[in-house]
Amino acid sequence: MECNKDEAVRAKSIAEKKLSDKDYVGARKFILKAQNLYPGLDGISPMLTTIDVYIASENKVSGEIDWYGILGANPNDDDETIRTHYRKLALTLHPDKNKSVGADGAFKLLSEAWSLLSDKAKRSAYNERRNNGGIELKVPSQSGGPPAAAPAANGAHSVPKRATSKANNRNHQAVVRPPPPPVVSRRTDTFWTICHGCKMHYEYLKLYLNHTLLCPNCNQPFLAKEMLPPANLPKSTQSTAPPRHQISSNHGKTTQNPGPPPSGLNTDPSIASKAASVIKQVNDRLKREREEFYSAWPSKKREVDDESRSSSVRIPYQMTTGNGGAAGTGNFYCFSGTINNSVNRSRELNHFETRLMLMKKARAEIHTKLKEWESMEKSKENEVSQNSQTADEQEREQLAMNVPDPDFHDFDLDRTENSFEDNQVWSAYDDDDGMPRFYAIIHKVLSRKPLKMKISWLNSKTTTEFGSLDWLGYGFRKSLGEFRIGRHEVYKSLNSFSQKVEWKKSPRGSVSILPRKGQVWALYRNWSRDWNESIPDDVIHKYDMVQVLEDYNEEQGVPVSPLIKFAGFRTVFHSHTNQTEVRVIPKEEMFRFSHQVPKYMLTGSEAHNSPKDCLELDPAATPLDLIQESPEINEISQQR
Repeated sequence: MECNKDEAVRAKSIAEKKLSDKDYVGARKFILKAQNLYPGLDGISPMLTTIDVYIASENKVSGEIDWYGILGANPNDDDETIRTHYRKLALTLHPDKNKSVGADGAFKLLSEAWSLLSDKAKRSAYNERRNNGGIELKVPSQSGGPPAAAPAANGAHSVPKRATSKANNRNHQAVVRPPPPPVVSRRTDTFWTICHGCKMHYEYLKLYLNHTLLCPNCNQPFLAKEMLPPANLPKSTQSTAPPRHQISSNHGKTTQNPGPPPSGLNTDPSIASKAASVIKQVNDRLKREREEFYSAWPSKKREVDDESRSSSVRIPYQMTTGNGGAAGTGNFYCFSGTINNSVNRSRELNHFETRLMLMKKARAEIHTKLKEWESMEKSKENEVSQNSQTADEQEREQLAMNVPDPDFHDFDLDRTENSFEDNQVWSAYDDDDGMPRFYAIIHKVLSRKPLKMKISWLNSKTTTEFGSLDWLGYGFRKSLGEFRIGRHEVYKSLNSFSQKVEWKKSPRGSVSILPRKGQVWALYRNWSRDWNESIPDDVIHKYDMVQVLEDYNEEQGVPVSPLIKFAGFRTVFHSHTNQTEVRVIPKEEMFRFSHQVPKYMLTGSEAHNSPKDCLELDPAATPLDLIQESPEINEISQQR
């Protein structure tokens, strides 16, 4: 095994050199080799984590850095899961713990990922860029019909990936407004054409040659046939790429680029594919109806003649084209007239009008289907939301049922909807062991029934006010000291809060929460300055209850007296009778304080057996082992 250890040390050295040279894939290969050779070699796991962060930072998703990959999370993870991933990696990559090469840079990348993904607005904007950044619009070939839109580089608009335009262009050779080519060097892939209605000249890519285009000037369709450039075209224009405006040969005026097609439909790719399916069904149905109509045309002709003679209405059953030929199968006819009067007007619908009619019908079908799908999706989302809310309520009810009842005082009466006021700070239960270590400042109470408040959660990234101990860096909660005010949000949950706490605003605008005289706090029983992320929970979650005797003083600390369980009760405590048990918590050990506990001073009138001048503690903020602990144990502890 010792020979394997030497090989593992050499492999680790090679991995460190490759990591310094930013060859992350090679570094990972050699650190894994070292791990396989000698799994117990010191520093392998932290170094492997560091390398994985660098590898993830080089991945790009739609041109964006994969911040989720750096945290080892997924885009669908909720905020709590993201926080868990960050906390786990932060404990491993913190420079005080991870001495690997490049650990500082990996921790910086991790901090940047957390800074972006922990902010809801930044995360939402990042997700949008990540999801939409990779969409590309393709221009179909000349044989496939006119495109929905050309890329923006061709000097005109880019069409979003819409259900209507994509489906229509797939099933119909629709009349489009093609953009002119970009301003680039001399090229041979363009041609000149003219609108026969307004005599306006245009230069387009040969992609649109022999297609029916829509004139931006007179808004009429025309067939794009190749012709010579206009005589009054400047030489500079002939020798280079066409400009962004079309040139008129007879009036010398210009027209703007054609605008984008109608918008407003859902751009979801899944909705677009469904819309395309609907378009195909509509077209197939219209085709069958048209074929049935023309297959029965002789009988239709006789019916029309009979009806025309009986009603004195002259309705033509056959029209001629502009060149005198008979109208072919597939054309549509426009009839107009009134009963007992001659026909006012009749003409054949041209190719462009036929397409417009089909597109109009298709759009109506698409809008109807989209509304149906959107309503179905909303109903599903509402159902999921209701189920989630029901599950959360059941979970809260379950947690509430698991909290023992107090002996005398009902602490829930101290935290009703009417208890909350503006500019108050309340403690809230955390997600570690359920003790109230979070704080929120209430900016404004919007309503009481139902409860709705505008609040900000208090947070802190430093512990310098109590010395050099990096308490937060080891993953612990900070329950006293200086806090910053976070972003505003609307909050509705009443059961999240424990009690109103005393606070002061510092000159720098931060919120200061420190032990005050008469308050009851829980102290970590086994607390040590050597605690780190490896300390097991069963060691951390052991507490002693104390009452603060004087306000915190930065030079002298804060004196506290232990509380002893009163015999015969679960949540009633009294002060220690031996004054020698009073202890002073110095400034450097202020993180012994775990959380503040709501209390009620008993007067003796609550019940026939209620003890006077004793403190009853809120069972929701008191560890279960202290509530269930036998009073005899406390009495023995008191004698000691």
